[in-house]
Amino acid sequence: MSSRTGEHAWVVRGTTLNAFCAAAHCPLASPYSPSMPIAIKEDLLLENPVVWTPTGYSIIRKFQITGLSEYSPTLRPIMAVGATDSTTGFTIPAIGTPHPDRPDAVVRQVQAICNGYDCFDAVCRYEWELLPSAYLKSFTGNLEQTRHHYDVNDALALVTYTPTGGTAQTQVAELMPLRLRATLSFHFLQTQDPEAATLAYAGSVNSAAWRGFPARTWLCLPIEGTTVDGVWYRNVYRFAYNPNTWDQYVVFRNVDHTIPPDIAATIVTDGSVMSGNGWGRFELYPAVDFSTAFPFIT
Repeated sequence: MSSRTGEHAWVVRGTTLNAFCAAAHCPLASPYSPSMPIAIKEDLLLENPVVWTPTGYSIIRKFQITGLSEYSPTLRPIMAVGATDSTTGFTIPAIGTPHPDRPDAVVRQVQAICNGYDCFDAVCRYEWELLPSAYLKSFTGNLEQTRHHYDVNDALALVTYTPTGGTAQTQVAELMPLRLRATLSFHFLQTQDPEAATLAYAGSVNSAAWRGFPARTWLCLPIEGTTVDGVWYRNVYRFAYNPNTWDQYVVFRNVDHTIPPDIAATIVTDGSVMSGNGWGRFELYPAVDFSTAFPFIT
């Protein structure tokens, strides 16, 4: 216990008690009064009932307690933080007690403040993380027009023309389907510095199946994060999805920019073969095992 003139502080089982008792309002030499019913009234007119902190939100509740005059002056603040109303049975919330309207916010600190000879305030501070330990996920997507030479069944799109009295000519059609382009975002409250994570993983693709999707279909984008104390970061991990993988194909074309049908028919799009006569598949991004790099994303 530490003390200064007119001020006392106690710590009981993790509860911080700061009691300021002005001698004129709470004379320590006064005799103990007869036992009075304990009454608790909540003060709902707080100036800042909700406060933003580095790790989330803090909710303040303040209660006024009377009826503690039977206890010694040094015991009253201790009794205040655990007081029970004699009429209603309401008890001052203890450390770890959930907020009645926000169950994920729990009491982290209780303070007792002396406001008079038999009047104390108990201030309870609830905290909860804006971003829970389980991630928050968001998804954005759009359709982008791309060039393609296969139909929905991966059959080569061929067009044959036979002029009158001439020889049939077959060309590979260049289709312009709309393809899904999507970005998946995961939001975390972490101590992980986003700069280090970005330098390590941004611009890489998944080397193996990840979250049920094939290899090389997810591209890790720069990881964004903000901090107010240099310890906790609100990090956002974003991944861009390409159902055709992020590899690129180069195909031989004729002078008129058409693709010879015999070349197009040999192109393998599942990644099992990387090149063939007149075509090649090129990996543009380094591959990383995303399950190992981001074990907290499931």
